[in-house]
Amino acid sequence: MRLFTAITLPDEVRSELAANQPKHPDIRLTPESQLHLTLRFIGEMDKSRTRRIMQVLSQVAFRPFDITLMGTGCFPDPKSPYILWIGVQYHPVLHELYDAVQEELSRAGVPQENRTFHPHVTIGRIKKARNNKQPVDNTLLDTVFDNFLNGPPRQINTTFHVDRFHLYHSRVHSGGAIHHCMQEYRGS
Repeated sequence: MRLFTAITLPDEVRSELAANQPKHPDIRLTPESQLHLTLRFIGEMDKSRTRRIMQVLSQVAFRPFDITLMGTGCFPDPKSPYILWIGVQYHPVLHELYDAVQEELSRAGVPQENRTFHPHVTIGRIKKARNNKQPVDNTLLDTVFDNFLNGPPRQINTTFHVDRFHLYHSRVHSGGAIHHCMQEYRGS
């Protein structure tokens, strides 16, 4: 099973983000129902390890908090974008939650993540690499991408309350991944 932990976005926040997704045939949009803020990607796990992960995550303690989604960006960088995202304003409790999830996952034998936590909501993926060797005209894609980074989506500034996170499993297919909630964990 392919697992990850995430914060589920309220319906109205998902609707706002979906309304600001860049539209272009070379951008595969994250379906509105699948928009979330990933805390920690775990990866492929067997049933036994999955049960252990579900158990240790129940030990994660955090206090509810508000987070703000704002700004736009891309990975790995604007010269060769692949993932388009909406950013998250820094909040210490979000980072404490991430650290607590990391700690409990390590108790279940999941290796620590080696990269810096960069909270974001993935709203789309560019299907084709943008580079000088590509024979197609990327003018429209460049315009859509520039508008995403510098236009109205950049102005998103929405806050919502977080009092829980979830463990998901995802199934990858030709149209992307479909996520299913396995367990909910509440703050105190």
